[in-house]
Amino acid sequence: MKNLSPEVEKTLDAICALGCDVVSADINALQKGELRPEYQSLDEMQRASLLHELQSIMSVYEGKCR
Repeated sequence: MKNLSPEVEKTLDAICALGCDVVSADINALQKGELRPEYQSLDEMQRASLLHELQSIMSVYEGKCR
């Protein structure tokens, strides 16, 4: 992880703990600008950081959950 704010790190950890399907759904929602309970407290810049980190994590799976 890069230099993320504590709020983004906490949110990232919480989302990842929910599993691959939730991570994928949150990536799609973030790309559409939708708010979801998992990250609604983050501001726009924090959500952009969260999206980038989630995409980076999921790139290992080539877009497919196992």
